[in-house]
Amino acid sequence: MRALRDVSPAVRAVVAVAATSLFMVLVAWATLIGPDRVFTGPGVVERTLRTAEQTCVPLEVVTTRADGTTETVKPDNPNRLPVCDEAVAEPRATRPTSQDAPPLWIKVLTWTFLVGILAMIVVVIGYVALLVRDQRGTRSRRAAREAVEFTTLDGPARLVEAITADAEKQDDLLREGDPRNAIVAAWQRFEVQGASVGVGRRSWETSSEYAIRILDLVAADSGSVNRLAGLYREARFSDHPLTEEHRTLALEALAGIRRSLGART
Repeated sequence: MRALRDVSPAVRAVVAVAATSLFMVLVAWATLIGPDRVFTGPGVVERTLRTAEQTCVPLEVVTTRADGTTETVKPDNPNRLPVCDEAVAEPRATRPTSQDAPPLWIKVLTWTFLVGILAMIVVVIGYVALLVRDQRGTRSRRAAREAVEFTTLDGPARLVEAITADAEKQDDLLREGDPRNAIVAAWQRFEVQGASVGVGRRSWETSSEYAIRILDLVAADSGSVNRLAGLYREARFSDHPLTEEHRTLALEALAGIRRSLGART
């Protein structure tokens, strides 16, 4: 179920349309060939042989006896049929007949229905493709706009000002309460600082990735950033207790980040 939730709405729509269309095609096929042949197949077709009816009798019939002599016999005519001009050949079997085919209007209606289903599939797939293309284009334009916004000269400077102005609040969060919660709150404060100057969090970014991107934009000291990020991950995901020593290390890493920002400005 979780895997299904991760699939994009466009892909789910395509799968739903394809499944529905396949079901409707199968229904149309069953209607065309007949419900009784869907599971059993054509089976054995009943065939009947019809013999030609006799319409006249010959005048005389010549038969050969066992001793080689011949005898001319006048055949009986109980049905009072007319006399044939010449001898009648043996009746021949006519072509076998099979079951009657479906009426023409049913075939026309079924094929019209199938063509309509195929046309609908093509239209829906085209619409979904356009929707996916538009969504990707929107995400690309948004990402490009975010990149352009902070390629200007004053973009990183404004972010440095926001981090510096919020330093007191960030320090208070780190010094108060349980060390684990304090470290997490201090790290997440970078998200508030970035959002205050228009650096939004992207949909695919985690909290750590977003904060690291903000610190990369201002060229903060990578060693201090990595130490503070490691303490955040330890506080966020570990089960062992965190002590005041962890808080002190976090304060030192945060101070190193700010010193690098002051040197840069």
